[in-house]
Amino acid sequence: MKTIAAPMDFVGINVYQPMYVRADASEKGYAVVPWPSSYPTMASPWLKVGPEGLYWAPKLVNKLWGVKEMYITENGCSSADVPTEDGQILDTDRTMFIRNYLMQLQRAVSEGVPVKGYFLWSLLDNYEWADGYGKRFGITYVDFKTQKRTPKLSAQYYKSVIDRNGL
Repeated sequence: MKTIAAPMDFVGINVYQPMYVRADASEKGYAVVPWPSSYPTMASPWLKVGPEGLYWAPKLVNKLWGVKEMYITENGCSSADVPTEDGQILDTDRTMFIRNYLMQLQRAVSEGVPVKGYFLWSLLDNYEWADGYGKRFGITYVDFKTQKRTPKLSAQYYKSVIDRNGL
């Protein structure tokens, strides 16, 4: 118990989507608010769009555990990426997702949440546990037949964020 009670050097959290709750009179004291059928999703129907999750999740972890450093170890989304006639992959939806989520993370950091790193899921399209090869999560398009790799619009955007170290 002494070992596991030691202060943590850092915490890593995966954040993809929010969950909305409301207070109620149940034993737990809250109830999960069901998703309306019109709630926006990415290409995977389970992936609800909620950039504010990347604001509130780190804030809550910081408040509960008072960690020195925090890393977002996974965040990203699926998209229905299709190359254009000239071979580009214009994944504007993923680019919007990344931008909006990073804006919320930047908000948390500006309020003192000690997030020291962010890892976007994923660099390459790959086999996903929930979606197989049917959905694409990477910022680099992989032609699964030829293995040719093509950076997507989202890769260009993410590179510009990294180059500027900001949005």
